[in-house]
Amino acid sequence: MTGKKPKLQPGAILHEAIVGAFRVSGDNFNAWCLRNDITPSVARNATFGQSRGPAGQKLLGRLIEAAGADFVEQAYERRLVDHAAEFGGVAKKNATSKGRAA
Repeated sequence: MTGKKPKLQPGAILHEAIVGAFRVSGDNFNAWCLRNDITPSVARNATFGQSRGPAGQKLLGRLIEAAGADFVEQAYERRLVDHAAEFGGVAKKNATSKGRAA
């Protein structure tokens, strides 16, 4: 690994990291949205990347900052590494079951 932090890509992993960061701080994703006059589904669209325009990117930035940018980045990286390891294990298992060396 190069030691470079991964760019936060919208999707399920980032959404889970943001939601988890809110929980760890004693807050809640939906509650934060409601306090900030944001419909939770609109915020989810931003975290999942379904709203990639300027408004969606701005909202995503606000969510990351509100949840705690450092924690979100660490949680995102940890989940990304776990997901890659899980994917690698599945790939090895599939290759072995088909009689190929992984």
